Amino acid sequence: MNKLYKKVLAKITPAQGELVAEKKLVEEIRSKINKIEGKHSHLEWCGSSARGTHLRGDRDLDLFVMFDKDLPAHDLEKEGLRIGKAIFRGHKWEMAYSQHPYIRGNIKGFDVEIVPSYIVPSGAEKQSAVDRTPFHNKYLLEKFSEEQKQEARLLKQFLKGINAYGADLKNNSLPGYGVELLIAHYSNFENAIKWIAQMKPGFIVDFGSGEERAKVLFKKENYPLIIIDPVDENRNVASALSIEQFERIVLAAKLFLKTPDEKFFFPKDKKPWTKKRVRSMLAKKELIAIQGTFPKGTLPDIVWGQLRRFEKKARTQIHEKDFVVLRSDLWSDEKKVVLLIELEELNLQKSKKIKGPMASDGENAKRFLEKKRKILSGPRVEEGRIVLEIEREETRAKKILEEFIKTEKREDKKAIRIMLKSGKVLEEKDLIKAYKGEFAKYLSRYLEGKEVFE
Repeated sequence: MNKLYKKVLAKITPAQGELVAEKKLVEEIRSKINKIEGKHSHLEWCGSSARGTHLRGDRDLDLFVMFDKDLPAHDLEKEGLRIGKAIFRGHKWEMAYSQHPYIRGNIKGFDVEIVPSYIVPSGAEKQSAVDRTPFHNKYLLEKFSEEQKQEARLLKQFLKGINAYGADLKNNSLPGYGVELLIAHYSNFENAIKWIAQMKPGFIVDFGSGEERAKVLFKKENYPLIIIDPVDENRNVASALSIEQFERIVLAAKLFLKTPDEKFFFPKDKKPWTKKRVRSMLAKKELIAIQGTFPKGTLPDIVWGQLRRFEKKARTQIHEKDFVVLRSDLWSDEKKVVLLIELEELNLQKSKKIKGPMASDGENAKRFLEKKRKILSGPRVEEGRIVLEIEREETRAKKILEEFIKTEKREDKKAIRIMLKSGKVLEEKDLIKAYKGEFAKYLSRYLEGKEVFE
């Protein structure tokens, strides 16, 4: 096991050059901010890079400009944006949003965020959501040994390797801070994996506030995992984790303990299937898709939140027309978006049998028969109930989804309107035509239907 861990760590630990470059850039930015006249106090370097738990190639720098807690919110926003724009002068940047707007962009190959934050007594006494973050840093820096920083990297790479890392709405999994808390609680990677393998939905990781309190506090929330934030005990750090990702993590932990293998950290990059094999598989399935353009200029988390809702609406729409949805999935390379929907059948028969009330149920039977329908056969009595065979308005899944696209183009969600501007329904022949590049890899994995660690 130790040999495996050393091999993985050699690949994921940032090179000394990376560490020197990021520290140098942070100090340069700190120096610039210190020279800017304004109402700010100082700069706090936060996030995994500040804690020394980030992975090789992770070039995110989370920099918090600190302000007195008595500063009005509109002044905090104004000052934060002014300082952020000053730092990014001559560099590519954009305005992003948390509880308040902030500036982010790229400087010397690093993705830098300049976030305004209040100086507060504790994370529980926050005035904005970001005020907790400096306390996260302080807590973990006090808790972690140098060895545990490496243990955190192992767990992050494990989750990344099984496609279950990141609290963003694309991944619905655990944030880096949550992963680090698991290491803080269970001491090392191996202990954490052993505990994860035993977890059941509703599991609580507690840092002293008490499990009973957590059960009461989160009883209305159906969280598969609750990690109490030691900085703010009213917060579940794992709130973004979906039940699907939770179960995926548990399964992967069980299999890893049974057969430890590097593939859990670095899944093999399989070659896409041949078109012949894909065509053969599609002939045995009933697959249809909606393709659109990935919206630019909108925060990815907002886009993915709207895409998740779009997927749910599409499933509901086609289910209400009597189609059985077996599976659906979203894919994007941040240029195109494809929503795959797998059905029991793509075309239904024209007639539909509906059962009404018992024939002896006078008033209800009368109301059932009075409804206007295109009756093909009936009414008759079967097993005591009134039965009709009526004509379906539409029997083709493609037509239903095309009408759905037209309706959703008028949706007030900007990202969906942009996506569907070029939106179209893809049938089997269209999927074969689109089968290339990253989409080919994705469709191969979808059709194979295996987890990457299996």
